[in-house]
Amino acid sequence: MSSAKNILKMLIGMVIFIVGIAWYVPGLGFWDELLVLLKGTIGLFLLFVGLIVAWMGYDDYKMDIELAKEEKQPKEEAK
Repeated sequence: MSSAKNILKMLIGMVIFIVGIAWYVPGLGFWDELLVLLKGTIGLFLLFVGLIVAWMGYDDYKMDIELAKEEKQPKEEAK
């Protein structure tokens, strides 16, 4: 049964590959749609990447504060 699934995956991959080649064949008119797709997705991509980077920076900032508090506490307890 495993080889049947692998063959099905290969056939699906070949179909997707052929559609991908047909996408760029001149004269089929896909360039305008590709440009619209890129214009629509690049802004969202930048929005989400910026949000993730800002969130990671804020999380690192909070962790640095927590680590500084933890480093300070043992010194105070030792006295």
